[in-house]
Amino acid sequence: MSIDPQHEPPPQDVEEHAPGEHAPEQERAPEQGLRARKKRASRLQTHRAALQLVAEHGIGGVTVEMIAERAGISPRTFFNHWATKEAALLGVVFTDPDEIGDALRARPLDEPAPVALRAVLRDWMAAMPHDQDLRDLRKRVMAKEPSLHAMNAGRTVQLQGGLVAALEERLSGEDVHARAVIDVQIAFALTRSAFILSMASGTPLDQEFERVLELFDTGAALV
Repeated sequence: MSIDPQHEPPPQDVEEHAPGEHAPEQERAPEQGLRARKKRASRLQTHRAALQLVAEHGIGGVTVEMIAERAGISPRTFFNHWATKEAALLGVVFTDPDEIGDALRARPLDEPAPVALRAVLRDWMAAMPHDQDLRDLRKRVMAKEPSLHAMNAGRTVQLQGGLVAALEERLSGEDVHARAVIDVQIAFALTRSAFILSMASGTPLDQEFERVLELFDTGAALV
């Protein structure tokens, strides 16, 4: 909400913090939330710009500088969001295995491993934009540039590896690696199902993911 400079609210008392002290958590939370929303908006804007340019010029005719200019950001800011122009095209939420692995490690330690894994994937699904025009544009670009499918598959394998490594740290007993691999593979199969159903129905991805989980958990999908 904007404030009329001629009708500014009266100043309020502000609690001072000594040098080196941190503001209370309740003071930092709104600021952190605003930064996260701005970052998501900038990433989405850059993703859209990358898709538009590749639709117009082909992937070989597009540079990072072109994407940054179309998105209204600097190339330096672009690389704060994406490692490559291909990553911007795919629109990934997590850009490397460590990032998604760290998201799982950040979950409460007393949270069961399957619950923690699903929570990370729920956040991933919720962060995906529900924009039918953007989805249609992405489908056209993926059809036009087959090389992106191989890149997407490679990216998926890397993200799965990051989750497996983080999940192993939560598990104990025998066959830890095998159990982690199985859990992650099942989880990704459920996310793929949600993507397919969401694209077909136009339902928001996070809602479709919840439906897929419910069908899976009740055994309704195992017919």
